Amino acid sequence: MSTTPQIPHLVLAGPEAWGHARPLIFLAVRTVLTRDIDITLFTTPRNHKRIVAELARGFDQSHADRQKLIRIVALDTTVEGVTGGFVETVKAEMQRYVGAFAEAYEQLLAGKPVTCHVSKHEFPAVAIPKVVVADVFLGQLIPLIKKASPQVKFIGFCSGMTAFQYISFAPTSRGGRGDDKFKVLNVAKETGRPLFEVADEIFHEYTDEIMQIPGFPKMYHWELDAQEIAFISKGFLGGLKLSLFDTFGACDGIILASPEPYEPEAVAATRAWFAEDNRETWALGPLLPSMATKEAIAGEEALSESFGQIKKFLDDAQTNYGDRSVLYISFGSSFWPAKLEKLEAFVEVLVEKKIPFIFSHASPLAKVTDSLKATAEQSGLGLLTRWAPQQTLLSHPALGWFVTHAGENSVLEAISAEVPMICWPFISDQPLNAVNLTEIHDVAYELLEVRTGNGLKPIYRKGKGPINTVDALKAEARDVLEKAFSEDGERKRRNLKALKAKLDGAWEKGGVAHGDLERLLSIV
Repeated sequence: MSTTPQIPHLVLAGPEAWGHARPLIFLAVRTVLTRDIDITLFTTPRNHKRIVAELARGFDQSHADRQKLIRIVALDTTVEGVTGGFVETVKAEMQRYVGAFAEAYEQLLAGKPVTCHVSKHEFPAVAIPKVVVADVFLGQLIPLIKKASPQVKFIGFCSGMTAFQYISFAPTSRGGRGDDKFKVLNVAKETGRPLFEVADEIFHEYTDEIMQIPGFPKMYHWELDAQEIAFISKGFLGGLKLSLFDTFGACDGIILASPEPYEPEAVAATRAWFAEDNRETWALGPLLPSMATKEAIAGEEALSESFGQIKKFLDDAQTNYGDRSVLYISFGSSFWPAKLEKLEAFVEVLVEKKIPFIFSHASPLAKVTDSLKATAEQSGLGLLTRWAPQQTLLSHPALGWFVTHAGENSVLEAISAEVPMICWPFISDQPLNAVNLTEIHDVAYELLEVRTGNGLKPIYRKGKGPINTVDALKAEARDVLEKAFSEDGERKRRNLKALKAKLDGAWEKGGVAHGDLERLLSIV
């Protein structure tokens, strides 16, 4: 049964990875706060509850009615009997996601209701969509969308740092590494080896090639691999990157969640790259919930079982040590240092310097040793928690510095809260964020002695590599912390305030993000 369209309808599709799913939520929020548009946001069962809670943070009481325009639909990605471990399960779930999306999308095209697999709620028919926005990790959706609805535009959503996407996938003629795909195809053809096996091998190779990324100092290619974590990505990185090459080549346009004022040269280069074949680029970052409303604060607090304990720790630290005295440590929801002795050495320096700290260890790879627990507890300076309400924590007056893996979401949250950073990057866009924060914007420090694997090789801008001893790490940590809690740290904090003002300005009337969203919604 079809209906007469009343308002436009935008389809969003997000993956399992929270760092990718979360910015998409706030694209939906920004959209419905700007125009009357129905949104169907497809997600996975595991993310459904968290997305519903996160979505509520985007609306205060005066805009509560706008939330009703957003329909959260979890697809049935259930798979059974999968052998081969985590990687094979992820692959099977992705295949199921694509199949479930195809079924639901056909319903939307037919003007029929769709049902959420988790809530069992049936959402009524709305207008047939003209645009689908999907995370670039979901490029497998492009062929089925184009086959079912050739007139519908597929727009890729890039949640990570623009500079990293550019160097990884832009044509070689534009300074990117676009030839990597052809290298994989040629080796597979010449050797007769399986394509994904070859891709996985080649995409795990980091060389001494010197990269010149727009807006960045020169870097060796191996600097993108600062920590030993191949054990996480082995088996699926090859297929993923090949898919990403196809997505960047086949999408009708690209949304960048990274703010243009944060990396202007990289965004400009991406606009020029896509303009070559008349494709649009929309820079819509930052896509974060505001912490100015009680709904946003309460929503995040509700997600943390240990919030009461965390708040007490911060309040006590403010009383005993003063404002901006606490160090917050988090490596995100996926990463964890491979060399535990380096992590323990850093914590020992915190205790030595009597710096109170909160350590969030959300990663499933996290190994919190008895020694680390004892150091935190016996010193009376540390609080270990499985998950922390990060934005709420960053906005507390006792919070001084953020030790971060420099993932895009964490970086933007820290800038938004005006909390300077100490970077401990692992891979992907994290090393580039660290360089951007330390060398370009001068709002952070970076720990180099924490590096492992390829990270021990020479760093181009330094002319040498880390010393790689515990003593060297402790010396570096002492130096960085002394600077952080001195006038040098205050200077970086002032720089951060200025950077935040630029990012905030992107969403003001006349700002780049405000203007780009208007352009995007004009085709919906």
